Amino acid sequence: MEDQPLVVRTSEPGWLALLAGAYRHRSPVLVIDDGRVGIDPGSDTLLNMGRRANFGARDWAAVAVALGVAATGTFLVVTAILDPEPFSKIGFALGAGAVMVLGGGFSAIRVLTNVKPPSVRLSPRGIEISWDQA
Repeated sequence: MEDQPLVVRTSEPGWLALLAGAYRHRSPVLVIDDGRVGIDPGSDTLLNMGRRANFGARDWAAVAVALGVAATGTFLVVTAILDPEPFSKIGFALGAGAVMVLGGGFSAIRVLTNVKPPSVRLSPRGIEISWDQA
C-alpha cells in the first residue's frame, strides 16, 4: 500500500518549511500551488522557491537561525581546538560542536540549496513529488 502524500498548499503560512521537512525525510508530497507562486519543484531548489514566493523577513529569519546553528557549532569546535586544556576536558565541546554543524544547521542549508526531488509529476490534484525506489 502506498503512503498518502503530505499535502502542501502554497497559500498556507509555513509551506516551505513543510516542504523542506518532506524533502529531508524523502516523504511523498503533493504541492498545490493555490497561492500562485509559480514554483517548479522539478527544476527549482527550495531556496529558489522561497525567492519566487517573495518571502518576508520572518521566513528568511528561519533560514538565518539554521545558519546560526551551524556557525555556533563551528565556533564551538574551533574554540575547543584552540583551548590549551587537555583533550579530556574539551572532548564534549568538540563533539557537541560537530553535531551542531553536521546536524541541524548543515542539513537545513543543504536542503534549501541543493536537494531536488528525483520524481515530479503534474497531476489534476497538483504537483506530486516522490522518491521512487529504483
